[in-house]
Amino acid sequence: DASRFAAFLGQDPVGIMGLLPQRGERRSHRATLIMAYLRQDLRGTGAADALLRAVMDFATATGRRQIELAVNHHNTAAIRFYLRHGFVQTGRIPAALIDTGQEMDELLMVKRLS
Repeated sequence: DASRFAAFLGQDPVGIMGLLPQRGERRSHRATLIMAYLRQDLRGTGAADALLRAVMDFATATGRRQIELAVNHHNTAAIRFYLRHGFVQTGRIPAALIDTGQEMDELLMVKRLS
């Protein structure tokens, strides 16, 4: 089951990230970042940085050694965000998504935790 992390502004939820642990003994050191979203007007304020730090701290505390994710190759802001936080691109899935008839690639990214 995924762990969910939320950012709030007062009582209002403004961001969410999830961490899905990999299953199986040989994969138990890995987790996948899912559901990464921050309200658009709060991007660039540090809220996403704090949310991702909380996810990474939790991952480390629960024995995870790396976090993996997939991101739409058109989402350059998210790609820059992940690169800034130490993620590296490890692959690409051609036509991973189809939206309104248009195929889009996903980039695979990984961050090793210390």
